[in-house]
Amino acid sequence: MKMLLELLSQERIATKVRAENWRDLTRKAGNMLLKDNLIKSEYIDAMIKSIEVNGPYIVIAKGVAILHARPEDGVKDLGMSLVTLDTPVEFGHETNDPVKIAFAFCALDRDRHLGALSELMRVLMRENAVDQIFDKTTSLEVFKYIKESITK
Repeated sequence: MKMLLELLSQERIATKVRAENWRDLTRKAGNMLLKDNLIKSEYIDAMIKSIEVNGPYIVIAKGVAILHARPEDGVKDLGMSLVTLDTPVEFGHETNDPVKIAFAFCALDRDRHLGALSELMRVLMRENAVDQIFDKTTSLEVFKYIKESITK
């Protein structure tokens, strides 16, 4: 089972990104996975389509979205990216909008990423975690915060 920092490299963290809307944000988060050859380009389209069809279910907590699609939609390998926004964007979620930070992840199956998601939830449940991550200005600061949160 893979853990969070095995999936989320510092190079796949982007801070203070400008996104026009949730579709733009999804493309930008997905492009980091695409750049590292973890997905095919159609995976990004599938993430967008999933939100269009199913609504903003991926906005899992106040200010946080976890973007994903199905393995068969173009996943090549396991991975994750993280984007913090310069200005939060609306997904249309009743209680958790606007989104300040978004993770995009791709998994080959239902199991290997569960350890990483469990660690991610532990990080996000820390007091003021979303604001702490959102306020960081560099990928290194975000990476260090996540690493420290996991080891505490």
